[in-house]
Amino acid sequence: KAEGKLRLKAVTDVDLFGLPADHENVAAVAEFYGMFFLEDAAQGFGGMLHGKRNGAFGDAAATSFFPAKPLGCYGDGGAVFTNSDDTAALVRSLCVHGKGSNKYDNIRIGMNSRLDTLQAAILLPKLKAFAAYEVDAVNRVAETYTAALKDKVVTPVVPKGFLSSWAQYTIQLRDRAQRDRVQKAMKERGIPTMVYYPRGLHEQQAYAAMQLPDEWYPNTMEATKRVLSLPMHPYLTEEEVDLICKVLLEA
Repeated sequence: KAEGKLRLKAVTDVDLFGLPADHENVAAVAEFYGMFFLEDAAQGFGGMLHGKRNGAFGDAAATSFFPAKPLGCYGDGGAVFTNSDDTAALVRSLCVHGKGSNKYDNIRIGMNSRLDTLQAAILLPKLKAFAAYEVDAVNRVAETYTAALKDKVVTPVVPKGFLSSWAQYTIQLRDRAQRDRVQKAMKERGIPTMVYYPRGLHEQQAYAAMQLPDEWYPNTMEATKRVLSLPMHPYLTEEEVDLICKVLLEA
């Protein structure tokens, strides 16, 4: 900024696998530089940082109701959270063709991005269950996984003062060869696993013109070779978790 190369406008941080990002420090930096702060809470809905829910730290926050997320509908969906009436009005306009006073008065370029009634009807009882017991349940599942796998693989860590909603339970194996071998063995036993994410953001073709070198992102490059996400949802039984861990450790 001091060199005049950048115009700082906005900052976003990303909740990953259910764990909140370090929203408090990001908010402080954004306030210092006068930047708009948007939380990407797509994987963090239900998580908390020092007693405050994800989605409540930024000028606005977006979450996803895709079925694989902590609170999922049966198709596509999402929500935006904000304390600003102006931002709320802007979002409502953008999601209905850029409407003004009504949908036939289009005052900006918008999109058709409304949550349909069927998905909303599905989300209402799921939200009630999510708040009542599902967040507690996935944390118990995570504790069972960690107790069985700690000291054998790298298990996820939830820092003090954070609460994860465990969108995924993601471990790290020794290297890519071990990760691929374990994943193959688990597939043969009918246990689904997933690699989130097989390449870094800087490796995406959309950013190729920026020529971002791999050596700038050593943690990213290492993680893409080693991470493996295990089955995770609030209705996993201890017996199912024990079987998953048994097959994993045998492999």
